Amino acid sequence: MTALRRTPRFGTDGVRGVANSELTAELAVALGRSAARVLRGPVGHGRWLIGRDTRQSGTMLTAALAAGLAAEGVEVTDLGVLPTSGVAFASAARMVPAAMISASHNPFADNGIKLFAPGGRKLDDATEQRVEAELDREPGASEELSGGNERPLGSDVGTVISDPAGADGYESHLTGILGGRRLDGLRVIVDCANGAASHIAPRVLLGLGAELAVIHADPDGSNINAGCGSTYPQSLQEAVLAQGADVGLALDGDADRVLT
Repeated sequence: MTALRRTPRFGTDGVRGVANSELTAELAVALGRSAARVLRGPVGHGRWLIGRDTRQSGTMLTAALAAGLAAEGVEVTDLGVLPTSGVAFASAARMVPAAMISASHNPFADNGIKLFAPGGRKLDDATEQRVEAELDREPGASEELSGGNERPLGSDVGTVISDPAGADGYESHLTGILGGRRLDGLRVIVDCANGAASHIAPRVLLGLGAELAVIHADPDGSNINAGCGSTYPQSLQEAVLAQGADVGLALDGDADRVLT
């Protein structure tokens, strides 16, 4: 049988490639199974979190990765659209592994999968190599599984649930790190890059009392990073000057970087 195409490998920030061409649903399923075995151990229940940015391919890859994890007996919680730092925060707060579906500042046709160890930390090189080794052992989509890749059955099969309130703890954390300080009277413009922070960034800044204007916060699945955000700050610069703002903040698609 033909093996799964596995062009993308772990880079400095996870696995990335053109969605549905290099980074396929089949690869995401295989990666989910492999990561579950490495980060959780033998077949049996574990817990994982998954978040994503606003790319059109994000729901497909989330579903595929979750299916692979559940096939190994993992209880998966889908956090929905959330910045990369929010997924890492949730991983640390709940002490479980996590994955972020995002290609950061790349064009919308790309996507990626970044894995976090329990505690929200990036995988070390040795762990990434173990995941890749497991991935290389995965059979093709139509091949029979060998006895060494036995699947859990019955009540041992994993589950996938949604947690739409998954961002609440992260929002409270962002507010709390200011130690009671506020932004009252500060005129702020935030460019959300039509990405993962399109809802959470305005809520946090308004909650802190900022006089806020928001641009590029209407994601449609294909406009993430498109002529906006930290890669293209020109429109933010023009808005700051035109509106006499005190500061402008340009995020990228998964809100793990900001330009001021």
